Amino acid sequence: MTQHRIVAACLGLAVLLTGCGDDPVIDDLPSPPPLNGTAFIDPDILTLQDSTAFESVAVLGSGSRDMFDVRTGQVGTYDVWLFRVDFDDALSLELRVNAEFDSVSASDLADLYARRVGLLPNVLREDMASISIHDGGDGLGAFDTDMIVHADKGEDYRLQGVLEEVLAHEAVHISLDADHASSSGWIAAQQSDQRFISGFAQEFPQTEDLAETFGAWLGSRWAGDGITDFLRALIENAVPARLDYLDAQNFNMHPVGE
Repeated sequence: MTQHRIVAACLGLAVLLTGCGDDPVIDDLPSPPPLNGTAFIDPDILTLQDSTAFESVAVLGSGSRDMFDVRTGQVGTYDVWLFRVDFDDALSLELRVNAEFDSVSASDLADLYARRVGLLPNVLREDMASISIHDGGDGLGAFDTDMIVHADKGEDYRLQGVLEEVLAHEAVHISLDADHASSSGWIAAQQSDQRFISGFAQEFPQTEDLAETFGAWLGSRWAGDGITDFLRALIENAVPARLDYLDAQNFNMHPVGE
């Protein structure tokens, strides 16, 4: 069954809008989670100074698309400005900007998000078919293969330096959840660690643990001196079995670390 996941995040602690209400809360863990939300632990895990897979963004014109909108909590049909984003590893996606923006603003938003998504590893982009951008301050999220963005909240994250990390978190829901979040190997790693990396992961262990841990793994394994030795040690001591699980997947991480 296809699942839809729309998640909003705020600095220091991710806040769920819909999609995780049935998750059990796991109590009596030997140690509390060391972090609140891993998308916010360091703004230098992914930066515009890093290598990128972004190649081009092309204007396709206007049209209409069915898109989820956090403001209404449902899918609606919207007039949109359309763009095609190509990456250097043969991946591409459609970027749709709600026509509540004028064409110049839409082009600026398309360029901004195309370049930010180009920083994400191949494994997080491979199942992302589209990005849908609306106005407003509601959260970013994932809806099947579509990345949902509300521009005011995205701008807040950009100014804080964590937009790329939030996009990576949401892209995990698009590209990795189906194959890994409920796999026997991941569940075994959870049981071995007996601890969660963040309060958000602990609160929603079935739906957020993978995305939260991936963000920490991205920092500890791939950010180099983008994070402190203290933070790296904290992550590695908290969830070693999960980190080993992610290591063993041999994900295509292009362009990260290049």
